[in-house]
Amino acid sequence: MKLPDITAWLASERDFAQGAALYAALGASATYKRLFALPATDYASEVLARELAGLVPLVPAPETAVSLPVPAPEAAVSPPVVVPTAEPAPAVSLEAAAALSALNHRLKAVRDERSHLHPQLTAKGLRRTERQKLAGQIVELTDKEVELLARIAHVQAHGRLPGPVPTAQVTDPGELRRRLQNARSLRSKLRDNPDRAADFADLENEITLILSKLNPPKNV
Repeated sequence: MKLPDITAWLASERDFAQGAALYAALGASATYKRLFALPATDYASEVLARELAGLVPLVPAPETAVSLPVPAPEAAVSPPVVVPTAEPAPAVSLEAAAALSALNHRLKAVRDERSHLHPQLTAKGLRRTERQKLAGQIVELTDKEVELLARIAHVQAHGRLPGPVPTAQVTDPGELRRRLQNARSLRSKLRDNPDRAADFADLENEITLILSKLNPPKNV
């Protein structure tokens, strides 16, 4: 890799992985190399662009050639632009809205904490073990960010958090009968266990709900 590669990278869309490879080959700071080996962040991308730009020597720009004015072509008559009507956003239930609010709050906290740790990686006098600990914390926070984004996408697509669908929302008779069988089997195991009295009561309510869904009252 040569300096012209950096110039080409700076003039491109600045892919983080390509830029990190360029700095690993031409850069001098071991600290920055470790930073760029971590997943891309806004902070790391800004530092990478700054450091790579600093490796390119300043070259005077060529004189701009003077060109004669070119007459503008006659404007073609364009057909009227039809703007499609935006479809209304799907309604969001109160439970989904509350879940999204809580998830976005946690996501902001994770990102704020990670942004606070990033500048500490380049602090002067920081020991290697402390820097490695910071890098590990940043990786863990990035994993949490990915998990939270996946949960947010699930709520936006399905209107609920990931996990089993509540029995109250189940309409398939086969699934209801399967849940009824499991609930009755577990109820027989908890019947004589006083320490699980609360769980036994919940199972009774679950069985009553399933039976009411399987055998709805007929209109008289």
